[in-house]
Amino acid sequence: MAKVILQPSGNKDAKKHYVDTVQNPVALSRIKPFISPLEYSQLNLIYPDELAKVWGVTAGKTGSNKRKWDKIEAGDVTLFSADRRIFSSAVTTFKLQSENLAVDLWDYKNQGETWEYIYFVDEVSE
Repeated sequence: MAKVILQPSGNKDAKKHYVDTVQNPVALSRIKPFISPLEYSQLNLIYPDELAKVWGVTAGKTGSNKRKWDKIEAGDVTLFSADRRIFSSAVTTFKLQSENLAVDLWDYKNQGETWEYIYFVDEVSE
């Protein structure tokens, strides 16, 4: 059964990341150097137009975000929220962990961590 993921995305970084990698899909050619050939092949099947919508989370304090990310599965519905409202929904298609891809897409937070727990979405509705 699909789960609902409430994804807070109201801070400055999250708002920018949403525009950069969800509203404006990322070319698979940009992603390819940072993932395994199998992961690339799977993404190519999911995104035949070779443009993927990408979201990532940090491990979080005490690993809390990572534990939540571990439970995400294809078919889960993500609700993006900011300013005390849901502004977008999407369906999860795939996930992977890659610090290098996260750095390429979003750089580092000021504490030196990055959004390396990555999931891909589709069917985005505002």
